[in-house]
Amino acid sequence: MADGGASSFIMLVTALLVSGAAGTILIEEWGSAVKAISKNQQKSEHEGKVSIDFAGDPMMVIMDSASNNDITIYVLNSGEIEMSTTNFLILINGDEPTSTSTSISPSGTAWLSGYVMEITLSDAGYASYVDGEDIQLFVTATSEPFAGNSYSSTFSKEVRLHEI
Repeated sequence: MADGGASSFIMLVTALLVSGAAGTILIEEWGSAVKAISKNQQKSEHEGKVSIDFAGDPMMVIMDSASNNDITIYVLNSGEIEMSTTNFLILINGDEPTSTSTSISPSGTAWLSGYVMEITLSDAGYASYVDGEDIQLFVTATSEPFAGNSYSSTFSKEVRLHEI
């Protein structure tokens, strides 16, 4: 009887040690999972703080006939995070312009929340556009790095050209 009790006790202690070690591993893995979920949730919250919108009258987009029909648009940073003034893409009827120039109002340098970026687009193909023509405008912009990530916002709008 003494041998049966001792071997049962050894098995009990062994089972407790193994289950304790397994419990420790599970707790560590659970902590890692919680950190990953928290980081993804924080990233999702920041994505909601990035937004750009067309600013101005979409039926009166400036087309300067004196300068090869350069097109000028205005884009508002309607989000809460500063947007990049260099990392953006604009397509007009699916084509990227050959050159762009920008200015920010009112600061002149940083595209902060509530600020408007004036973008002048140039392309030889714009010479074929006429006053009153409708074009499809697609704009995407990226934020400055925020909390270790960059975020983007996009809009698409049909606008009408107005020759000046």
